[in-house]
Amino acid sequence: MKFAAAALTLLAAVGRGGAQSPSQSPTTSNVPSGMPSNVPSDVPSDLPSNVPSDLPSDVPSQSPSESAQPSDQPSDQPSETPSDVPSDQPSDEPSSTPSCSPSASPTESPSTEYGVNLFYPEWTSSGIGCRNDGDEPDYMAVNPTEWLSSTMQACCKKYFDGYMYDDCMGRYPPDHDDCNVMLYYPDWNGSNKGCLDDGKEPYYMLSNHQYFLSNSIEECCEKFYDWDFFECSGTTPVLTHGEFYPDWSGGGSTCLADGKIPDYMISNQNWYLSTTLEKCCDRHFYWNINECLGTTSVGSNDWYVSYEDVKCVQDCSGAEPCGGVAEPWDKLYSTKEKCCKEKLPWVPKCRFN
Repeated sequence: MKFAAAALTLLAAVGRGGAQSPSQSPTTSNVPSGMPSNVPSDVPSDLPSNVPSDLPSDVPSQSPSESAQPSDQPSDQPSETPSDVPSDQPSDEPSSTPSCSPSASPTESPSTEYGVNLFYPEWTSSGIGCRNDGDEPDYMAVNPTEWLSSTMQACCKKYFDGYMYDDCMGRYPPDHDDCNVMLYYPDWNGSNKGCLDDGKEPYYMLSNHQYFLSNSIEECCEKFYDWDFFECSGTTPVLTHGEFYPDWSGGGSTCLADGKIPDYMISNQNWYLSTTLEKCCDRHFYWNINECLGTTSVGSNDWYVSYEDVKCVQDCSGAEPCGGVAEPWDKLYSTKEKCCKEKLPWVPKCRFN
């Protein structure tokens, strides 16, 4: 009995203290243990640990992280290839040579609709001149008729006339591809046939330059003279459907090919223009096609009704029974009897007249 009691006491002690060595047959549970083991596993787990390691690994990972956020610390060495996405912050160092016109890419701040900037005088340590980059001081921006100009020449003449004028004009030469040295405005007070760039626009246009002034003559003509764009801009249209067009200016019935096609017809070439005179006349003057073609109609010698004379006449020119050449809308009949029967059934003597 004492031996049995001692054995039970030993088993109870072992149960309370727990096993002090790993089992020879580990479990295969998919759930990780609450405490990590002191010895790393031979096979890495598929899931990352909940607690990151304190020290970085000696070998970089083969696949970069998919995190959308950059790291807190920049790398010591720059990458050999540029990134596809530009940085959110500008560089600390500005470019050595400023541009004389705004960049093609818009800024994140609200911009004006047409992106037109006037010229303003600039006095800096790097030199004097006139610029139109949109960075004029506020006191100039709120008083454009006093400080701003629509051309570089007008700005240089106003603020740097005399011995400094050439330096002002030479700072950004007019033939520089990136320099816009003048702006265009609609010539409503002059001939009103196009856009000018002489710097003589009215004050109300200068005060609202974003609407009235344009960077190019094409932009100005498209905005203010779209019905006469090609004459305004001095450009030649591309004709894709022929050169014959209907001429309604003289009240006649004719088609021309004199190169003076109205702009509204060029804008809708598929309808107004034709490759041949015959096609143009047939489309636009089918009721008077002989006059349009410049030919003399002989007539078919068939019969048609003349309601004015209340009788059927023959489609020909000359003495009776000819009634003149029929119009395109007149229905023709092979005999006088058929014409009278269908068109004048209430006139018994029609076929004898």
